Amino acid sequence: MSRRRRILLVAISLLVILPIAFVVFVVTFDWNRAKPWVQARASTALGRSVEIGGELTSSWHWRTQLDDESTFAPGFGFTAHAVRIGNPDWAKRPRFADFESIDLDLRFLPLLWHRLDIPRVRVVRPSLDLEQRKDASNNWTFAAADKDAASSAWAVDIGEIAFDTGEVAVTDAARALDVRATITRLDAPVPFGQRVEGDDPSTRREVIQRVGRAAAERLRDAAKERAEHAVERGRERKPPPPYVFAWKASGTMHGEKVTGEGRFGGVFSLRNPQPFPVRADIDVGATEIALTGTITDPTSPDALDMRLWITGPNLARLYGITGIALPNTPPYATVGRLAGRFHPRRSLLRYEDFTARVGGSDLAGTLTYRTEGERPTLTGEVDSTLLQVRDLGAVIGIGSPEERAARGDTTPQAANRVLPSEPFNVDHWKAMDADVRFTGKRVMRTRELPINDVETRIRMQSGVLTLEPLRFGMAGGNVGSSIRIDGNATPPKGVMSLDARGLKLRRLFEKVDGLVDSIGEVSGDVKLAGSGKSLGALLGSSDGALRLLMTEGQISETLMEEAGLNFANVLVAKMRGDQLIRINCAAAAFTMENGVAKADLFVFDTENALVEVDGTIDLGNERIDLTLHPRTKGLRIFSLRSPLHAQGNFEHVDISVDKKSLLARGGGAIGLGLIAAPLAALVPLIAPGNDGEQKSCTPLVTELKKGGAQPSRAAPPAKKRATTAKDDASAKARES
Repeated sequence: MSRRRRILLVAISLLVILPIAFVVFVVTFDWNRAKPWVQARASTALGRSVEIGGELTSSWHWRTQLDDESTFAPGFGFTAHAVRIGNPDWAKRPRFADFESIDLDLRFLPLLWHRLDIPRVRVVRPSLDLEQRKDASNNWTFAAADKDAASSAWAVDIGEIAFDTGEVAVTDAARALDVRATITRLDAPVPFGQRVEGDDPSTRREVIQRVGRAAAERLRDAAKERAEHAVERGRERKPPPPYVFAWKASGTMHGEKVTGEGRFGGVFSLRNPQPFPVRADIDVGATEIALTGTITDPTSPDALDMRLWITGPNLARLYGITGIALPNTPPYATVGRLAGRFHPRRSLLRYEDFTARVGGSDLAGTLTYRTEGERPTLTGEVDSTLLQVRDLGAVIGIGSPEERAARGDTTPQAANRVLPSEPFNVDHWKAMDADVRFTGKRVMRTRELPINDVETRIRMQSGVLTLEPLRFGMAGGNVGSSIRIDGNATPPKGVMSLDARGLKLRRLFEKVDGLVDSIGEVSGDVKLAGSGKSLGALLGSSDGALRLLMTEGQISETLMEEAGLNFANVLVAKMRGDQLIRINCAAAAFTMENGVAKADLFVFDTENALVEVDGTIDLGNERIDLTLHPRTKGLRIFSLRSPLHAQGNFEHVDISVDKKSLLARGGGAIGLGLIAAPLAALVPLIAPGNDGEQKSCTPLVTELKKGGAQPSRAAPPAKKRATTAKDDASAKARES
């Protein structure tokens, strides 16, 4: 035999003998002697202490059980008994996990390429303690203690994780969560989606009853369409495997009792993602959550595919559970599809095609929640097919004590207060950003607040809440507005503006008999800026202006005659029956300073009287102090024309006669004392080209100009004196 052949034969022998020798060595070696080395290497790789309290054994196999099938995969089997993994130094408990044993398969050939190919890991009787701090750091995220070792470490590829009975404790400081769960094996596997005796679908049933069975059918149809599209793209997934284990949990969250139960599968596949079935029914205080669906690869954009049912007293209370800031609402119920991936720092979750019943309103849409960046972000679009105006009151804290109690609002409304006193929850505003478009297609209005179509864009950015634009129809007209509240200021600062055009009197005052047949319209502008911890406090400290113009209204003749104290004419009106008289025009201009609105101009002109109103409306103290000065037109028999006082709080206003003026005067004209500036401020409210509005207001404008030249009530007439050349020069200078 030639030397070349002998060298080739030796090389082939070595290639055959060495692997066999290596296998024999691994299988026959007493690995208990190597436990210190194994523990040290594992501790370095995980950055935690790892102890093996029991035996460490090995074996050889030609095939492995994978995806419930026996697969040819020659390799080693290792079993470590009594494995304990430590916690970081900050953790409250000493250990992260205790395992009765950990079994893993290790393929032989990939070792030649410096790769640990582990087709299957099985944990036996695990006991896990999962902890998370307020800064979102947790004890289940591992980092190698030696960066150099980590960079040169072998690549690790895990195929499946098989579960077993055990216990899991979860502590989350951010949500004040402390829950323990027990995992048990079912007597027999339960097919996915099959109901078994003992199931209590009360949450699902309640939600479907409130949102309508059509909502569940739409979700079911959408799921079928997704499955059909997957088949067309050649990505059809296997049907979910059966449930193998059951779990039960109990504990507390933010001081409220937490209970839950459900089922899940037996093997979680990482390498070749397959649906992993999950079912859960969880109660957190008065909030009930149910979900059923599958999980695949956590790194996949569609790892979650679940149907989600939620019902509770107030959407805002979901913040403590999910970390998503939502507004205060009446009791609600919702169902939709939860899809996406979940990761503590890179989550992307979509609540798709959801339907909700909030109070008496219907909502639908899709919302997306991301945790990338400095703060989580909520985006999406929400439509309302049926919106009850009274449900909007909960968003800003308005409602009766019964309604506030129903949504779990424990903040008491201040006594004898009408404006909302519920504080802004600026901590929630700063916790996340949002950009959501809302449309209310059909609004069920009330007689007091005749609102229809609502459209707005709600944004939260770094603690600043804006609703811009905020548009809606009201009483046959249109209202455009915007709201901006900066939660970073102490107290929060707000800026609000509102432009109302063409509001119909007959629809605006449907409960007022004297105005129900009016054909007139109302237009106005409001601009306010203030600061406060609640909406009521913000309005009570605001500065700004209010302008209002009304045309072509109608009002009770008797009411107007009583306002002018025309006793004989009141008697005549009552004898012949009360009639409606025309309001030609009404105008108001208020200046707001520190929450007090002062009437710079407030008059209305009717067929038989011109009435001027002065005084203040104090939003901070919720007080009204107005005086009505009537000036009758035409012949009035026995008319004293005494001023009327309207005084009181927002809940109750008293109307009384100015007795001092009544005794001191037998009649006479009252100078309007109006200045040009308030009148000029109303010019933008007169719509160009609206001849009817201009004509109806022209007599009032003329009258106001005449009255403006008369002496003011507040200042007595100046004494006349001879003018000089110096005075004339000063007057010309002022005119120029």
